[in-house]
Amino acid sequence: MIKGPQSVLTAFLRPGTPTGKIGRIRWTRVPSRHRALTAMLIAATAVRLGAIVGYSPALWFNDSFEYLGVALRPQPYVVRPFGYSFFLMVSQPFHSFRLVVIVQHLSGLAIAVMLYALLRRYGAAGWLAAVATAPQLLDGYQIQVEHVVMAETLFTFLSVAAIVTLLWWRQVPTGAALAAGVLLAAAALTRTVGLPLAMTAVLWLLARRPGRRPLVAFSLALVIPLAGYSAWFQSVHGKAGITGSEGVFLYSRTTSFVDCSRIRPPADLALLCPAEPPGERQPPLNYIWNTDTPLHAIPGPIFSSSKDSLARRFALRAITAQPLDYVSVAVRDFARTFGPRGTDYPNALMTRPFLFHDPPDPVPNRTYVAGGSALDDVDTYERGSAVHHLRQPFADWLVSYQRHVAVPGPVLGLLLLASLVGVAVTARHRHQLRGALVLITAASLTLLAVPPLTAGFDHRYVLPALPFLGAGAGLAAHAIQVIRRSPDTGADTPRPRPRHRLGST
Repeated sequence: MIKGPQSVLTAFLRPGTPTGKIGRIRWTRVPSRHRALTAMLIAATAVRLGAIVGYSPALWFNDSFEYLGVALRPQPYVVRPFGYSFFLMVSQPFHSFRLVVIVQHLSGLAIAVMLYALLRRYGAAGWLAAVATAPQLLDGYQIQVEHVVMAETLFTFLSVAAIVTLLWWRQVPTGAALAAGVLLAAAALTRTVGLPLAMTAVLWLLARRPGRRPLVAFSLALVIPLAGYSAWFQSVHGKAGITGSEGVFLYSRTTSFVDCSRIRPPADLALLCPAEPPGERQPPLNYIWNTDTPLHAIPGPIFSSSKDSLARRFALRAITAQPLDYVSVAVRDFARTFGPRGTDYPNALMTRPFLFHDPPDPVPNRTYVAGGSALDDVDTYERGSAVHHLRQPFADWLVSYQRHVAVPGPVLGLLLLASLVGVAVTARHRHQLRGALVLITAASLTLLAVPPLTAGFDHRYVLPALPFLGAGAGLAAHAIQVIRRSPDTGADTPRPRPRHRLGST
């Protein structure tokens, strides 16, 4: 087993080096040992530099100003957890949105390097490990969201770092379990889909039977930050939780199928029945953000505790009475993942901010979080004007790049299918790579399936799954190649194995 940071670094930079012969790393030889990854990193960095120069200082979405408002006036926000706002708050002394997106772009590159290192550690060829990182490194939508003041990139970095930490050793040591628990807690406090991802990791770890100490360390590292944040949330909002918006979002999911003549809601819930027949309903998220919908007809803030409670009761009643309809709309939205990228769903207003476009959207003059307008908050954070500056030809070139360099939806489906095939094949042959494939594939499915089950489909919800889809397909291809060469290699039978490469033949 590799121990210590020098050993871990050497295993990546000089794959195949026995742990007893680490020696000094010759940094000038690193590019020659990883030619494919080096070439892709150069190309990916060039595109990101084009974004930094072409769209200065950053791009915006409505949620950006909520994250920013919470960073300037710290509070457990009722709609979204505090993680990304904490990142903005820590970065505030530099007064630079450009620095924020530079860190996000560097994080995007680091995600690819982590997954490449993992695949190489499991014995994958350099070219295959590099190709597996392409969805993360080169996808135009992934690069664009790194340039938006949004939580997606930070969440993806934390999630990938946690999964790589769990998979780096054959048996998860206590320190790695502790680190993975902290990373998953941070991911859950950055985006709520991190909670089901953490539960997926818990089930995987239980199945691996790592021993009492790693399991206790992981559990405490995961639970203590979440419990602490929940207590803070309760002290402000009167109830424990990570957010106070789950009921509203789940209600929006049920508007796609609910038939009030079948569920027969009581009078207080009947106010939430959509006016349109099921076939003419708006996309789910419109029932939250559009003002001509039932939630807005009820007096009070859209995310008030009373309204969230009503919405949750309505949603659970609808799901209980119409379970097949619920599953049907969730599967339909899940399938949108594998359709055309960048379509105007749920509407053009929601998708435009996640496209490079000329001119970029200005900062609106409206209040998102009590205490200051978006314009005031942006100027306060930047300590000066944060007006957009477009520089040509970079801006127009990036518009074209995103249009033409993106993983097509059907290819995302093929990557997921490859991961599932890899799980089936390695399970049949009891191959040692099955554990890694199970966790990576489960992470992909969790990130893709939870939003359609709890809210609805949005193109940006797909992006955190892209690195897992690429890594899963790459690891599956490697496993199948190994099994075809020697079906018994790596089976769970006693045999001498090199300790420095987990997927060696």
